[in-house]
Amino acid sequence: MTSQAIKIVRVQLEDQEKLLDIGYKTFYDAFGPPVNTEENIQSYLKDKFTLDQITNELLNPYSEFFFAQLDKQIVGYVKVNSKDAQTESLGKNSIEIERIYVVQEYQGKNIGQILFDKSLQIAKKKNADFIWLGVWDQNPGAIRFYQRNGFKIFDKHQFVLGTEVQTDVMMKLEL
Repeated sequence: MTSQAIKIVRVQLEDQEKLLDIGYKTFYDAFGPPVNTEENIQSYLKDKFTLDQITNELLNPYSEFFFAQLDKQIVGYVKVNSKDAQTESLGKNSIEIERIYVVQEYQGKNIGQILFDKSLQIAKKKNADFIWLGVWDQNPGAIRFYQRNGFKIFDKHQFVLGTEVQTDVMMKLEL
């Protein structure tokens, strides 16, 4: 598969059910059992991956979603936040990658890199000072991916998954 075969498409409001489906599936595949309990993952998904929640996120003018498509099949997505949509207040001139997920069977095929590159393009277009994200400290593969792309760990924050409080490392790339 070549990167030319991957098409990046902005998610529209009418795509809300497709976004909900891929968001739910990719989050469950990444963080469901055995890495977290079924109860905790279901609790989180019931709160964060509902049609109302996804619709509200799509309606936020400071959040942007993009699908990665291969032959019109959605194989990944990214959510980028600016201004008040960011999950942490790190300054108005920063961009957050809140979510970047690839369908399990398409991982390792450069799709995550293509979605990351789209996020970087957005941050540069908005003249951001830096781009940042939070990564679960128990996800060394993702941490290495971002380090290869120039990110540095600068802080930590808490992430609640069901009844468990987890730690995310916060990483940023100066632009």
